[in-house]
Amino acid sequence: MKRFLFAAALLAAAAVFAAGPARPSFDEMKSQIRKDHPRLFLNADQLAEFRERANGACKFYLDDLRTRVDALPDRPVLKVKPDVADFDGQKVVFKKRIGDQNATCYAFECTGGCEAAMCAVLFYATGDRKYVEKAYRYMMMNLEFAQISVRSRVLPEWYHTSRLGALVAYDWLWNELTPEQRKAFIVPMLEHLEFMRKPGYQHNGGGVEAGNYGEKGLWWPAGLAAYQDGYADKLAEGFLKSGWDLSCRMMDFREKLSGGKGLLTSTCTGYCFGWYPWATNNFLHTLKSATGIDGAKFWTQPREYANYYNWMMIPSKDFPDGFVDFGWGDASHQRNGLPTWLMYTHLAYGIHFYGDNEQARALQSMMPERLQFIMGRTHFPWTAFVLTGFDPAKKYTGDPNRILNRKSAEFFPSYGLLNMRSGVGYDDTYASIKAGAKENGHQHFDELSFIIYKQGYQALDTGTRGSSPHHLAYYPQTIAHNSLLIRMDKEPLTRRWYPSNAPRFDWSNVFSDGGQDRATIGRNLGADSSPYHAVTAGDATQCYSPAKCREAVRQFVYILPDYFVIYDRLTSVKPDQQKVFLLHTQNEPKETGGVWRGAAGTGALFVKTVLPADAKTEVIGGPGREFWTNNQNFPLSDAQMKPVNDRGGIEKSWLGRYRLEISPAKPDIKTRFLTVLQAADGKVPAMVPVENISDGEFDGVRFTTREGVTATVKFRRDGLVAGEIRLEKDGKILLDRQLLEPSPVSAPRAASAPKPAAAWQPAKPGDAARIDFTVVPGGKVEFADKGNAYRTETPRWLDKGNGALALFPAGKEYANGEVTLKIVKGGKLRISVKGPDVRKDGQFQPYWIEFEQVSVNGKPLLDSPATVWHSKPVNKVIAVKDGDIVKINARFRTSAGPTTTK
Repeated sequence: MKRFLFAAALLAAAAVFAAGPARPSFDEMKSQIRKDHPRLFLNADQLAEFRERANGACKFYLDDLRTRVDALPDRPVLKVKPDVADFDGQKVVFKKRIGDQNATCYAFECTGGCEAAMCAVLFYATGDRKYVEKAYRYMMMNLEFAQISVRSRVLPEWYHTSRLGALVAYDWLWNELTPEQRKAFIVPMLEHLEFMRKPGYQHNGGGVEAGNYGEKGLWWPAGLAAYQDGYADKLAEGFLKSGWDLSCRMMDFREKLSGGKGLLTSTCTGYCFGWYPWATNNFLHTLKSATGIDGAKFWTQPREYANYYNWMMIPSKDFPDGFVDFGWGDASHQRNGLPTWLMYTHLAYGIHFYGDNEQARALQSMMPERLQFIMGRTHFPWTAFVLTGFDPAKKYTGDPNRILNRKSAEFFPSYGLLNMRSGVGYDDTYASIKAGAKENGHQHFDELSFIIYKQGYQALDTGTRGSSPHHLAYYPQTIAHNSLLIRMDKEPLTRRWYPSNAPRFDWSNVFSDGGQDRATIGRNLGADSSPYHAVTAGDATQCYSPAKCREAVRQFVYILPDYFVIYDRLTSVKPDQQKVFLLHTQNEPKETGGVWRGAAGTGALFVKTVLPADAKTEVIGGPGREFWTNNQNFPLSDAQMKPVNDRGGIEKSWLGRYRLEISPAKPDIKTRFLTVLQAADGKVPAMVPVENISDGEFDGVRFTTREGVTATVKFRRDGLVAGEIRLEKDGKILLDRQLLEPSPVSAPRAASAPKPAAAWQPAKPGDAARIDFTVVPGGKVEFADKGNAYRTETPRWLDKGNGALALFPAGKEYANGEVTLKIVKGGKLRISVKGPDVRKDGQFQPYWIEFEQVSVNGKPLLDSPATVWHSKPVNKVIAVKDGDIVKINARFRTSAGPTTTK
C-alpha cells in the first residue's frame, strides 16, 4: 500500500496547485464581462434553458416558490418584531440580545432582499410582469432596511444574503426597470456598501480564511451587478476590483488547504459543511455567467469535496439526519450532529461544475429522503433553476459502501488530520487524530488529541461554545481534549476568542492547566495506511511553553478493526512538572485488574496503561466536576446539558463528564506513556491480554486481537522518532515494516524575548483622541450631552453595550474636547484615555495622542501629561452613584510618541 508521508503529501498538493492553468488577471477578467443584463448566476444566452428547466425538471421548486411569493404582501413595509426591538422610524433599539450579536435583520419580520430575488426568479420562469413590480418594491424595502441599520449603528445581517438577493433582483430585472428606478436603488445601495467597508462599529468583515458571507462577500456581486451601468461606475469598479482580489485569494486559500483531498477551510464541520461552501459556489457560478470564464479550471477543491464529507461522517441511528461528527474545534458537542441539510445541494454544485461524481451521488443517496432536495430556497432562490449541470432525476441506486469504503484511512495534511475506520456501518469503529495543524480555522489548543467512536463516543472532545466563563477557561484549552499536559505553577491562561457579551469574570486566579499555548506550529511526522492498519505521529514540542517542555511527541497506531496503540514521549524542563495522559469519557469509567473500561451508547472502550510501570490514574468528573480545572468547575446551564439521547437513558449529551488523568507516580524529567485501547461492542466482557515487550532501546507491546491477528508494535524510546509494526495471522505475515520514516524531534520553542517598544508613528491631523467609559460592577454609561465629540458610541463589544466611548479630532496643535455622561447604577467609573483605532493587517498601530490633562467635573484626573496610543492607554477609576452627571473635559494633540521609554 502506498505510504502517504506528510512532506510528500504537501509537495504533491503544491505541485497540483502550481501545475494548473494561470487564472486571468483582473483586466483580462474585466474585459470579458457581458455588457448586458442579467449577469449574476444567469445571462441572456441561458434564459430559454432556465425557463424550460423551471417548468420541467424543477417544477416542484417553481410551484413551491410561487406559493410562497404569492402569499407575500404586494405592498411590503418593514414591520418590527415588538418583542425584540423598538423602532421609531429612524433607528432600531433592541430589547434583548439575539445570539452572539444583534443584527438589524433580527428586529424585522422581513427585510425584502431574498423576497425580491424570489420575484425575479418567478418573472423569468413565468413571464408574468406582476412579479417585476413586486420585486422592485421589495428591493426598495431592502434598501430602506440597509439604511436603517446605518442610522442605528448596528450591523445589518451576519450573513449577507438579503442584500445579495436585492442585488440579484436589480441585475435580473435591469431591462424591466426604468432608469430612474435603477438609479434609485443601486446608487444608495452601493453607497451603503462603501460605508460598510469601515463603519466604525461591529460588522461581519468575513474574508479570505472564513466563510466570506459578511460585508466583503458582497463586493464581487455588487461590482458585477452595477458594472458600467452609468449610475455609480466608480463605486462599481472599486467593488469589482476588491471583490475579484478577495474572491481569488479565498479560492487560492481553499485550494491550498484542500491539498487535493477536498477539505474546506476547517475541521469544524458546522462551518465547512454548512455556510462556507456558498462563497465558492456563488463565485464560480457568477464568474461563469458574467464573463464566460470557467473557474473550475483553476480551482478544484469542490471536485474533491465529497471525499472530505465521506471521511468526516459517522453513520448514526441516534441522530435524525443520519450522521454524527467527530466534534473537532468549535463544535457545540451537545449532539455532535454532522450538518446534512445543505449537503445534497453542495454536492449538486460540485457535479454542476465538474461533471458527475460517483462518490457525491452515493453520499446524496445516503441523506435522509426529506433532505434530498436543493436547499437554500429562501436565501438563494435561484439555485435549483441555474444548476443546469445537475440532473435531479438521476439517482444513485447502487450500494454506497462500494464507493465510500475503499481504504482504512485518509490523511488531510493542512491540519495533520488522520481519519481512520473499520468500515462505514453503524457498528464500525471510527477514529481521528490531529497532529500537526498548520491552519487555525475554528481550532483549539488540541494538538495530538484523538477521538474514538464505537456505537457512541468512547473518547470524546468535551465542553461547548457559548458566552460563559466555560468558553474561555475550559472549552478550547488542552485540558478539554484527549491530549497531553505538562503542568507548571501559575502558567498564564492562553486567551482565545471569547464572546463580547459574555459575563465578567475574574481571570486573575485562572491559569493554564498544563496545556498548550500555541497553535499551528506543531509538526506532523508522517502518515501511512494499509488494509490492516493506519499510523501517524505528531511533534507538539513547540506548542508548549519552553519554560516547561523539551519534548512532546505522540505516535498513534490503529490496528483494524478496534485496537489503538499510543506512544508518547514527554520531557519536561523540571522533574516536578507533572506529565499527564488525558482521556475523556461521557460516563464514569471503572477499573478491573489493571484495565479501565468506559462505556457510552451501546459501545465501550478498554484502556490499558503499559508505561509508566508505576502509573497512577485519577478519575475526575461527575456532578459538579464535569469541567474541572484550576480547582473549580466551569459549569454549563441546564439547557446546555439537556438530554439528547434517550436510548438507554445514560447520556445527557456528548459534552463529556469524566476524564482519566494518567501520570507517573514519581516526578522525573522524562516520561514515556505506552497505552493500548480497545474499542468494543458493549457486550464484550474483557480486553485482550497485552504483553509489555520493552527492551533497552524500544518500548513496545504484543497482543492477539479477537480476530486472531498477533500484533507487535515497538517505538524508539529516545533519539529519532521511529517504530516498527508486525502483524501475523495463522502463520502468515500480513504486515512487517517501520511505522514511519524516522524523524528528529523539534527543538523547544525559544523563550519569548521582551517585546521591543512599538515604533513611534505620529498621529495624523484629524485622527481621534479617544476616551472609553465603563461602570463596574454592572453599571451603565449614557450620554447626557455629546459636546464636541465628533463620534460617540455605546458599542455592544464594550461592556456588553453598557459602556461608551467618545472620539475627538486631534491635530498638531492642542485642542479641547468635552462630553457629559449620565451614570445608570453606581459603582466605579473606569476612564480609559487612549489613541485612535488604527490597524494594519488586523493589528493595532501605535498612533500617539498626547493628553495634557483630563478633568472630571472640573477636577484634574491625570497626575501629569500622558502620551498614549490605542494599546497603551492610561486608566483611571473614580466612584460614581446612580444618576450622577459627569462632565469630562480634555486637552490633547497628536504626538510623535513618548519622550522617554523604559
